[in-house]
Amino acid sequence: MLAELAEAGDTEALARQAAETHPADIAEYLDTLKELEAQLNVFDLLAAPQASEVVRKLSEPCREALLEALSDQRLSALVEGLDTDDAADLLGDLPEGRRQALLFRASPETRRVVGDLLAYPEDSAGGIMKTELAPMRAGTTVGELTDHIRTHPQDFRDVHNIFVTAEDDRLLGAVPIRELILARTETLLGEIMDTDVVSVGVDVDQEEVAHLFEKYDLLSLPVVDAEDRLSGRITVDDVVYVIEEEATEDMLRLAGVGGETIGSPQAAHAIRARLPWLALNLVTATMSAAAIAVFEETIEQVAIAAAFMTIVASQGGNAGVQTMTLIVRGLALGELQASNTMRILRRESLVALINGVLLGILAGGVAYIWRGDLALSLVLGLAMLMNLLVAATLGSLVPTMLELAGVDPAVSSSVLVTAGTDVLGFLIFLGILTLVI
Repeated sequence: MLAELAEAGDTEALARQAAETHPADIAEYLDTLKELEAQLNVFDLLAAPQASEVVRKLSEPCREALLEALSDQRLSALVEGLDTDDAADLLGDLPEGRRQALLFRASPETRRVVGDLLAYPEDSAGGIMKTELAPMRAGTTVGELTDHIRTHPQDFRDVHNIFVTAEDDRLLGAVPIRELILARTETLLGEIMDTDVVSVGVDVDQEEVAHLFEKYDLLSLPVVDAEDRLSGRITVDDVVYVIEEEATEDMLRLAGVGGETIGSPQAAHAIRARLPWLALNLVTATMSAAAIAVFEETIEQVAIAAAFMTIVASQGGNAGVQTMTLIVRGLALGELQASNTMRILRRESLVALINGVLLGILAGGVAYIWRGDLALSLVLGLAMLMNLLVAATLGSLVPTMLELAGVDPAVSSSVLVTAGTDVLGFLIFLGILTLVI
């Protein structure tokens, strides 16, 4: 409907329709528009509260272009209409000079709160929390709280728990909304609050925050400072973005394009992201070539070995990446620990052994049918089995060792595992073949 009205040029009808459309649907429509002018024509029709929600839902390239084109006055209104965490995210994407100019235009309360949030690392609990809180004292009755909610509804937007604090703002407990509804009006919050509350420090990494939400099935999580004073809260909608961001980051890093997006217009950024890993791949490829060169005489005597050795190396590489991906994910989710490392390694070795036997028989059989050389077929099958065992070992140990060394396994594991299976695959196959002939 928005597209039809925009094409018809009916501005009044478009504004009415946009006001009745969900912000996520408007953002999806804006993402489909290729021209910035067309995006601005629609966006300018939105009221500030709705426009603020639309900005949150836009794709990164579209949001960056739109924010750059909007006036400071319009952006200032958007900042005031956003939750504090979203306002900090929006300002964090802007150049330092413009960010300070917008903070200067903001209300004193917004300037103070958002400025404090911007001081935290963007991937920490403090960087993703919202400061909209309505903490209550343990001596408050349920009736007094419900009266306060009625008179101050803006303080209880998107609230799942009522946090109870001491006089010095230390977190004492939380009262779920369900308990609040079921309790009598004269009941004190201190009597029905849950004192076993999961909380997180402001400096904890956002990935650990996501783990806590998953582990304890949380809807919201209080954030406390070093003195255990309530600083903010993180809600499940924030964690959805964190999970998507972390998964995307790991996927890009595994491919050696960390930090790069498909909508990024700058080739220089892509070059900086990819070139180091391509250079490292060149080094490992040279190592593989050197391993092959050692057996030059063997390849001259058995020319078909040049074809068969690539099969051994590629199968090992694929198997190694499969194991490595599972291990990296296990490390990221906290599922892989010292207590179960050996069990997982044994499991991966068993899988590699069975797959190696089956694939070795298959590859050896095909080689025998093709070439009629039993010795060559046996060498191929045995090399296949041995390299799959090597792949399972490297795929399990390389990311684990990198994690212990403080290096992100999602960044370096892929190159090291595939390099190892390539070099060792060539050495195993050509080495055995040399002994046989």
